[in-house]
Amino acid sequence: MAILFSNEIINAVIEELKSAEKSVQIITAYCKKSTFEKLNSVIAESVHNRKLLVRFRLEDVIKGSTDFDILEYGIEQGWKVYLRFDLHAKTYIVDNKRGLVGSANATNSGLNIGKAGNMEMATFVDIESADVDKINSLFHDAVFVDYELLNEMKQELEAIDLSDKQSSYNWSIDITKRFNPCIKALFSYELPDDFTFVEGEYFSFLDYTYSGDKEAFKEVFRWSNAYLWLLKLIKENNGEMYFGAVTEKLHNALITDPKPYRRDVKQMLANLLKLIDLLEMDEIVVDRPNHSQRIRIKN
Repeated sequence: MAILFSNEIINAVIEELKSAEKSVQIITAYCKKSTFEKLNSVIAESVHNRKLLVRFRLEDVIKGSTDFDILEYGIEQGWKVYLRFDLHAKTYIVDNKRGLVGSANATNSGLNIGKAGNMEMATFVDIESADVDKINSLFHDAVFVDYELLNEMKQELEAIDLSDKQSSYNWSIDITKRFNPCIKALFSYELPDDFTFVEGEYFSFLDYTYSGDKEAFKEVFRWSNAYLWLLKLIKENNGEMYFGAVTEKLHNALITDPKPYRRDVKQMLANLLKLIDLLEMDEIVVDRPNHSQRIRIKN
């Protein structure tokens, strides 16, 4: 399984998109219009099934990480456009057969278009039938963008006073309440690596650097796919599960080719539980009543 770097990624993505016969799915946390236009231009007109899934938090738009115009452009070009405010994934899938998975957003810097490209890594994977169902679930729980929602978001964006200098911006509850995620699938990069919880530590699965503000970090982590998936799983199993049972569920939920070894999945889960314990999360507690770790919902 070859690892692609920087400019190799955009060349590989373009070649794959050119080969598409039935469908294209672009899943990206950030998206810039010029990049989206370039990717769209190489797809054959006969490919009518086109989906774009983007995170599209209001703060992403205000900071320029994502262009607001991608919504209208996508709709006009025949794309079905979806939003997930918890999204971190960066994946390009062709005909539900092959996908490029890695760290490259659909932006000029992410795909190394121009002079200011980031150092990114990615690899191609074969998409299995079971993975197609998991990928479809990402769209199923997402917010579908029609012109009514587009106009609502445009009005909210135009009403913001940027001179206010507030630390964060969020869409109104009328918009955010439309998103009710039910996480059934995870990519391996959506789980934390082994880490040291110190100020300045970068957590790639959150795309976030710990500043020393524990409460701010907790709020970011609470909306991560890994945490939402675990929280839902424990709730569905009478409020508590043991480490081995959760490991099996995690192994089955991962979209990865090849599937990681069970020992690797155990380490992924151990890292996740370590972070939950250090952050003293409000919903989940990790303890060890016997020899195995127990994960349970707090009373």
